[in-house]
Amino acid sequence: MESLWTKTQKNILEESKRLNETEECDVCIIGAGITGISTAYYLSKAGKKVIVLERDKIAYKTTGNTTAKITSQHGLFYKYLIDNFSKEYAEKYYNANQEAIENISKIIEEENIKCDFERQDAYVFTRSEEEINKIKDEVQAVKEINGEAEFVENIEIPVKNILRSNKISKPSNV
Repeated sequence: MESLWTKTQKNILEESKRLNETEECDVCIIGAGITGISTAYYLSKAGKKVIVLERDKIAYKTTGNTTAKITSQHGLFYKYLIDNFSKEYAEKYYNANQEAIENISKIIEEENIKCDFERQDAYVFTRSEEEINKIKDEVQAVKEINGEAEFVENIEIPVKNILRSNKISKPSNV
């Protein structure tokens, strides 16, 4: 199955400069996925001359096949992190994800990027009665690391046959 992005993206390569000669730069990044492009962005903001090399389409393979959802909600993950690593580890992971969302928002604003970025709540839901306690445990785990989460019985999205849901709210300062 092909993602919406890869089906609809404009082929930026046709407009990009092909490297046919020697170029000088401070940093050469190989790969124009989200990591390569983000790294190039921050290095260029730091005054470095950056060249990004990509042999295929920009933001196409791994990046192009994501859901384009940026979130701190990654399934039932925080209880796992607390149980297997530590509360501090889980909190650092949560905060890193929140900071990434804030960084993206800041870039969009500073660069005046016209896009469909909007903040929405994130949900994990179940159709299984056996999974409800796991969702409740996840809500508690997120609260333990100072995140915002709640157990909800009804969600405002059109998904049928859901028993219960875990919701991580968008940051309250937005």
